Amino acid sequence: MTEPHSAAPARTCHHVIAHWTTDEERQQLVAALAYARDVGDAQALPLLIAQLTQPCDARTPKDPTS
Repeated sequence: MTEPHSAAPARTCHHVIAHWTTDEERQQLVAALAYARDVGDAQALPLLIAQLTQPCDARTPKDPTS
């Protein structure tokens, strides 16, 4: 038996470096950034910071008239 669909479909960022689209994803990125700092992962830091940058069309409601 299948689960009923949620009210709104999940939005997806299609940028090369995917941005967060939900608060849960943002919290996961912030935690990953803190971990990368703690362990000294200098290669992960720029990628994680880029994922946290704004704006991203996937988080912005689309104007139905455009």
